[in-house]
Amino acid sequence: MAVTENSARVAAALGFVIALQTGVAMAQASLPSLKAPDLAQGPYSHMKMLLEKFYVDVATVEVRVDKPTQARFAELVKGQSYSAKLEQDLAAYAFGAQRAVAQTSFKRDISFSSWVGSLRDNLKQARKAGLITADIEKRIGQDLPQRLAGLKDRGYEKDDRFIYSVTPQAVQVAVIAKSGQALANFTDKGKGSRRAVMACFFAPKSDYREPLLRSLVGAKR
Repeated sequence: MAVTENSARVAAALGFVIALQTGVAMAQASLPSLKAPDLAQGPYSHMKMLLEKFYVDVATVEVRVDKPTQARFAELVKGQSYSAKLEQDLAAYAFGAQRAVAQTSFKRDISFSSWVGSLRDNLKQARKAGLITADIEKRIGQDLPQRLAGLKDRGYEKDDRFIYSVTPQAVQVAVIAKSGQALANFTDKGKGSRRAVMACFFAPKSDYREPLLRSLVGAKR
């Protein structure tokens, strides 16, 4: 009887460990990625820039788009050098991308309050450009910091990654530490979420618009 009970305990323990490991693997697999298979690959699919503030490197920002947007980019850029008109046309297609992943990789520690200020500044620019409504600006400017309030004291540390995964129906938001641990991972299905994310990156006067689009024009043919 004792042998049987011990065997049962061992089996149960092993089952728990396997279930735990499987759960961790599934959680990791569900994290958004620039390498998602439904995103485009190759020239005109990927934009990358270095965000600087007051001559200090803050973060590397990357955006990868879907195949239809990649095809539109390729058609626009062909034989063209960078210009205000080309920037405007590229930004319109970037903003309209139905599927995209945007990743910010922090190169230094950033306080939570600084991040919130930057988020709200970008939303304000998007609203002024007519890309989102005041209601969307207010909702996301309040909701996103609230849902990430667990990071308020910690802030964002060097080599953390902040990822938006955009689809027509929703935006998945994840914060991943250098160790690979998911510090946050949730989905926002609220109205206007996709528009708000893409507008923050590609609205006129955004910190990201020109550097990202210039990197696209410089892509190898």
